Amino acid sequence: MRLYISLLFLCCTTFLIAQEDKQSLLWEVSGNGMEKPSFLYGTMHVSKKVAFRLDDVFFKALNEAETVALESDPTTWLAHNYEQMSEESPQSYGEENFYNRNFNPRFSKKEAVRRIIRFDNRIINGYLYRKQAGADDFEEETYLDMFIYQAGKKNNKPIISLEDIKESRYLTSRAAYNILKKKPDEWVQKMFKDQNRYTVQEDAYRDRNIWLLDSIGAAVNTDFYREHMLYKRNENMVIVMDSLMQHKTVFAGVGAAHLAGEKGMLQMLEDRGYTVKPLTSKQTDFAMKAKVELEDLHVQPELNSYSTPDGFITIKTFDELREFVYKEQKFYLAPDMTNGAYLTITRLNTYDLFPNEEKITLEEIDPLLYEDIPGDIISKEPLTSPFPGFSIVNKTKKGDYQKYHIYKTPLEMIIIKFGGKKDFVLQYEQEIFNSIQFRKPSNELKTYTSEFNKYAFLFPANFISDNTKNVGNKLLQAAVNDEYYFFKEVFNNDISYIEEDAFEAEYIHDNFYKKLDIEKIDGTFVNYDYKSYESSAIVDTISKRKIYLKTIVKDESYYLLGMITDDAQKAQTYFTSFKLKTPTYKEFNKVLDTSLHFSVLTNTKQPAIGSSYNSRFNPDKKEYDQEKKYITYTSKSNEKVLVRRVKYHDLQMFHNIDSLWDGMERFYEYNFVIEDKKRAQKDNLYYSTYILKDTASAKRIYRKNILKNGVLFSLTTLEDSIAARSEFVKNFYETFTPLDTLLGKDVFVDKTQIFFDGIKNNDSIVLKAYAKIKFDDAHANPIIELLKTHEFDEDRENIKNYLISSLGKLENDRIFPFLKELYIEAYDKPKTQTAILKTLLQQKDEASYEMILELLEKDFPLDSRAINRLFKTGKDRLELKKELFPELLKYSSIQEYKMPIYQLLTQLSDSSLIKPKIYKKYKNQLLNDARIEVKRNLGKSSSYNYKSGQALELYVKLLFPFRKDKNVRDFYQKLIKTEAKTALTTYVVLLAKNKEQIPGELKEKTFFDDKALASMLWKLAENDLLAIVPDSLKTQQHYAKAGLMSRIGLDKEKDTISFVKTVNVTNEDGDITIYFFKVTEENRYRDTNKLYHVAFVDKPTLNTEPYLLTKSRGKRIYGAEIDEELFEEAVEQVKYKRRKRISGRTRSY
Repeated sequence: MRLYISLLFLCCTTFLIAQEDKQSLLWEVSGNGMEKPSFLYGTMHVSKKVAFRLDDVFFKALNEAETVALESDPTTWLAHNYEQMSEESPQSYGEENFYNRNFNPRFSKKEAVRRIIRFDNRIINGYLYRKQAGADDFEEETYLDMFIYQAGKKNNKPIISLEDIKESRYLTSRAAYNILKKKPDEWVQKMFKDQNRYTVQEDAYRDRNIWLLDSIGAAVNTDFYREHMLYKRNENMVIVMDSLMQHKTVFAGVGAAHLAGEKGMLQMLEDRGYTVKPLTSKQTDFAMKAKVELEDLHVQPELNSYSTPDGFITIKTFDELREFVYKEQKFYLAPDMTNGAYLTITRLNTYDLFPNEEKITLEEIDPLLYEDIPGDIISKEPLTSPFPGFSIVNKTKKGDYQKYHIYKTPLEMIIIKFGGKKDFVLQYEQEIFNSIQFRKPSNELKTYTSEFNKYAFLFPANFISDNTKNVGNKLLQAAVNDEYYFFKEVFNNDISYIEEDAFEAEYIHDNFYKKLDIEKIDGTFVNYDYKSYESSAIVDTISKRKIYLKTIVKDESYYLLGMITDDAQKAQTYFTSFKLKTPTYKEFNKVLDTSLHFSVLTNTKQPAIGSSYNSRFNPDKKEYDQEKKYITYTSKSNEKVLVRRVKYHDLQMFHNIDSLWDGMERFYEYNFVIEDKKRAQKDNLYYSTYILKDTASAKRIYRKNILKNGVLFSLTTLEDSIAARSEFVKNFYETFTPLDTLLGKDVFVDKTQIFFDGIKNNDSIVLKAYAKIKFDDAHANPIIELLKTHEFDEDRENIKNYLISSLGKLENDRIFPFLKELYIEAYDKPKTQTAILKTLLQQKDEASYEMILELLEKDFPLDSRAINRLFKTGKDRLELKKELFPELLKYSSIQEYKMPIYQLLTQLSDSSLIKPKIYKKYKNQLLNDARIEVKRNLGKSSSYNYKSGQALELYVKLLFPFRKDKNVRDFYQKLIKTEAKTALTTYVVLLAKNKEQIPGELKEKTFFDDKALASMLWKLAENDLLAIVPDSLKTQQHYAKAGLMSRIGLDKEKDTISFVKTVNVTNEDGDITIYFFKVTEENRYRDTNKLYHVAFVDKPTLNTEPYLLTKSRGKRIYGAEIDEELFEEAVEQVKYKRRKRISGRTRSY
């Protein structure tokens, strides 16, 4: 092997030496009838200096070219990214209360404003500079591709994209599914042993060795990755270069990885008849001067007036103002790619018109500007009209000027920032900042109509908005004199859970008021097509001003209307003006989804694909494996269809289509009510559709499944039962058509022979697919023959075991004689023997159990892991298993069998299926085993563990019928000396059930030990024996404390627990009491205080079943006092335990 590796490395080295005369990043492309040559340069997409070792010939070639071509035109990036983001709603899930997250105002603090002022946005850096934090002195002013772009633009050269940006993003995203080989090639492993991969690659780039770069890529990356990241894109770029070079000379800059190799761009150009030649030269003063001149050259930017989507701000800038929304913040970016400058606008909702003690003021911000403005403040002037604020010019430590305008409006903080290189800002700041216009104030109410005509209502003309033109939550606000209007649409496409409409409509109000710390004074459901609730509360106790709220719960959209006013009639006019309408859409077009392979008529574009973790990150995935993918199509009017595609494993079998649909229906029925269902078949396509509902909601889930051969498509959306189905959904479902691809194998074809052949030929296709094969009685003989004749490797024993268990489900006279024969032959194969025993234990006849005993008599397998699970059973199989005793006890002296047999025996004894006389013969053996466990506990030997404690409980139960025996009595006396709480509490219960005296020492260790008390009370309650416990010990509070101590493993030597208080709540389950405890944990450095709670439904007697518990880590307490919010959060979780959107147990798609 060492010789092989050496020869392989030598061959690679020889190849690389042969390429030394071709080591260049710049290549001349000539021939094919061209009068002048073009040029191809390999870049690095970084600003590191290693990428900028630019020789004289680089600048000469760049100067000679008539046009510049790059992988993509940088000016298209922002628009492309915005378009993608605007049609993708963020997933909404997590532990936080859904209603808090989406409806309640998030009050901003001064720290948020400071972060905005200080923040050099990552988006700007990604587009213009690509600098790494802390590495500024070791990097250039931009990355090489942008440098080439700017050189072209500054010299009036056209910029051409060599790729379609959408196709390029699709290919690169596909490549990311399977990047790295499981193991790099051995020669490169040796190379990386001494230095890391990135150092090697940088050295190769520095040496202009594109061949080594290509070889490293081939050694490290999968063929799948290189096909999508390089080869397909190379071909696309060469096609564009070919057409361009016939008319103009081109300087093309692409990633250096695209150049070399058999499928590299250089080879592809040669294949098309071009001649490629490396160009090299030294870097002289000519190159250094040319670089500086290009960097210092600024060209007149093209400035035009643009407005924010809500029309509130108009300003001259370099590009249209595209709105990016994150929580309460809106961000707009307009880059000047040519000059490396940018203008940003950030708007932060303050919600100052709500009751809020921490309002942001300019007086707070002013003294902090010295710290938050980069570099030195050159000038700072106050702004007064139309809103107060600051105008600031600053100069960074690098010598770059910037300008800020900071405004405070009644509804927002607005920060406008202009940045650029050197004095660029000073040249254009007046033209930009003097152009700023804000919408003029107005008291007029106008009808606001949403995008696509989804709804309309009266609203002040002078409004501001968030995200009204894109997918997701939408917000409108307006301040008119002393009145405040707001409107919110919340988008939640939750297809996992349907809540009661009435509950949500009202709870949104209660939760909103709770956030504002005010009390609702009235509220009522109003007559409307959908559940709608209106309420009011006093926001100012002095002026008696009120806030009025209205909610409407529809499908995936919730609507919240609100107004703060003295005039109830104005609020009512606003509320009654809200009208839901029939959406009108733009033109629907046919979309070919190339990722999931279907066509559909829709008004959206193909979004980004999603896939299961295993599908995406499994480098060993084979074509025959199962693959799951999903994609969501979302309209800008907030309607969403989730498309899932399952490409079944090539060996997947279903007996018939009904077995597939029936399995789905069982899953649906577990969570929902099936209101309507249909099944159909057309040619080779099978369809099933379902309307899934829940009680007390107009919402419903519309599900359509389509099976084509071995591929299942599922379409899911949330709609309502009142309105007609929307055109968006109707078109999508009716026109959805799987493409004629060769994905998957027909799931109704009998594949058992392929499976059998795969086993015989050791084909990897069977490794994960054996459970997908569906056998019937006709397959019994082939399975028997296969098990007889085929020798299964160790890593395929699970397949063998599956075949054995499958035989147990079939009818054939040969099966059980064969299993008996196979068991005896498998003397040295314990897994085979346990598989046979397990199969027999699954049967429902006494003959099978007799056969088990017969086989064990002949031989018993010693496979501790398998034996441990062998005898575990549900109550439905217990009756037959009693037939195994007492004969099975013969094997309890074998270590591997001891506990599994005793556990089964105890289960049978507890169920009164076995009398003590059945196992009396083995009393002494049980006693000896019990004594050993007592010794382990008392000595806390290394062999003592949790399982030993469990074992003692079994012995306590099994030996109790013989407690009058002197030796057994001695065991119980010694047991009392142990700390085995589980066994001790079980002993107390057995004594109490038999009305026998409980020893004082046993009482001390159970009744009066907090860690044992909860377990003991629970066991006594289960047996209706709580009367034996003193009243002072069986209080609900005492039980809550004892249970908590046991659950969190409180260290009595170091930690303390104290009762804090109780809180009473009521919900659909009844009256509930919550017990709060403070736990102080002693740590090495400082003590930690935490708050825990346990809730119980109130009952006349002790309730031993907790209703809800704190998470095991508790809630951290900061400071001497417990924050009231901790109590409120716990009360909320208990009161609304069954409301999944409050408990955070749902997600939307």
